[in-house]
Amino acid sequence: YHAVWYYGKDRGIFAEHGIDLEVLEGRGSATTAQTVGNESVMFGTADTGAVMALISQGLPVKAVAGYLRQSPLALIFPKKNGWKTFQDVAGARIGFSAGGATALIFPAVLKATGLEGKVRLIYMEPAAKPTALLEGRVDAIDSFDFLQVPLFEAKGLPVSTFPYAATGVNVPGLGLITSRNMIQKNPDLVRRFVAASVKALEATQKEPERALQSLLKVSPTLDRAIALRVLELSFNLFNSEASKGKPLGWVPPSDIEKAQDILVQYGGIKNRQPSETYFTNEFVPGS
Repeated sequence: YHAVWYYGKDRGIFAEHGIDLEVLEGRGSATTAQTVGNESVMFGTADTGAVMALISQGLPVKAVAGYLRQSPLALIFPKKNGWKTFQDVAGARIGFSAGGATALIFPAVLKATGLEGKVRLIYMEPAAKPTALLEGRVDAIDSFDFLQVPLFEAKGLPVSTFPYAATGVNVPGLGLITSRNMIQKNPDLVRRFVAASVKALEATQKEPERALQSLLKVSPTLDRAIALRVLELSFNLFNSEASKGKPLGWVPPSDIEKAQDILVQYGGIKNRQPSETYFTNEFVPGS
């Protein structure tokens, strides 16, 4: 799903907007956000929930466009379980990581679905969860669906998912961030970068195989079939329920407010902020 940046560069989309793009490999959302905040880099992509928590603590960054506007978090389980709704999960063993990306969100999902106290959490490292599901040691795992589903398919285990966003628990996924200083001092560059990013996202959706080829130039060891499936599944997350009909990149204020409600309740944010502290739509074309 990072292919968009390499494809946007190869297609000349960023050059058309007067930008000489250099793509650097990240080290997780928190590190990326801090690197943008100290202005070592101009822009970054990072998990919206993680960034909101850091902004509430004073990190001087802001989201200027949505990339994956729906949460990628989901309960992933073998199709043979036969589950049709979240209520069918009662009594199940779920592979869970206390320090993982889902840890703050999962309690809200249990509450929203009436499953509090009705499932058994099996604690393990994030990397151990897929193997545990493959070996039948758990009945389901919570993780990023678009990343895990192709891997299980490749290993011969058909799976289904219950997206957390379907329960109303939607903390948007990746967002495009920049520093507050950049917004203040060079808004024209921010506007051009957001416009180029949106155009690159649109081009990647239309030509995923060509986009993947751009990624394979820099990551030749990737399994092409699995990587293509991951990329195509990521397109399902480009829109949330509240963003339908709005321009690509536009973030619904209601999604940010709901995300903050969840993060305040479950410990990600201690001091509530106005929604515009976290994001702005002013640079998204057509917004």
